[in-house]
Amino acid sequence: MQPPMPSMTAKWHNQSYPGIDPKRPELSAAGKTVIITGAGSGIGRATALSFASAGAARIVLIGRDESKLKQTQEALPRHLQTSIHAASVTDEDAITGVATEVGSWDVLVLAAGYLADQMPLKDTAVDEWWQSFETNVKGTMIPAKAFLPTAASGAAIIGLTTAIPFPAAVGKGLSGYITSKLAVARILEYIAAENPGVFTAALNPGTVHTAMFDKLGADPGQQAFDSVDLPADFMVWLTSKEASFLSGRVVFANWDVEELKARAQEIQDGLMLTTGVLGWPFSPSDSQ
Repeated sequence: MQPPMPSMTAKWHNQSYPGIDPKRPELSAAGKTVIITGAGSGIGRATALSFASAGAARIVLIGRDESKLKQTQEALPRHLQTSIHAASVTDEDAITGVATEVGSWDVLVLAAGYLADQMPLKDTAVDEWWQSFETNVKGTMIPAKAFLPTAASGAAIIGLTTAIPFPAAVGKGLSGYITSKLAVARILEYIAAENPGVFTAALNPGTVHTAMFDKLGADPGQQAFDSVDLPADFMVWLTSKEASFLSGRVVFANWDVEELKARAQEIQDGLMLTTGVLGWPFSPSDSQ
């Protein structure tokens, strides 16, 4: 379909497609250990299923609700090595313990997130607003810090973001959520810069019908949703060699991977798809 908003690619996907099919040999996750936070439902659960389809050897499921983690585990193939860990991504001791138990790993997907109540900043409760930073920012920093020492060669970290390129006027009432997700993207840029052997990407997963969407109070009947398989399969592609040029970048799951690959050199050569200030860097004539 035609992109409904500014897009890096002319094609805009709402569902998975052959280019990101986890069964493609080029996207094989054979032998890999995949760790997923927020794995109890929604995009986290779908991501586990996609990496299972790609042939992952072991999938580690992390989340606060053990019963939901068990549901995800039961949906995975019986032959697959899995483990569940009921822990909050903001609990440093618990996450460090999981990292010690897991050992070497190949893919870390940070799918846990929190959406504060939608209202103007002046009206929101401080603790509710700040919880977005506790879960989204601290909950990115702690797992990254805990797991980085045991990253295998060529490891990948993917964090979920949303709406961060949009002007504030588009997301009124979502200041806590969107600014925290902007910080997540910046953290991933630092991880990529400080750890050249680790791939990172900040992924906008698209508009998927999850419990977080329902918290917005919007009418789901008035919304065209993307398939949950789209971001899940896209993450399998992101961790493949085909996507290596996107390390440290922000990317939308809706973008077409063949068109992205065609622009690989252009993306790698500058600051495209990174966080910054619009208009900078500027040409000398701009300051005259």
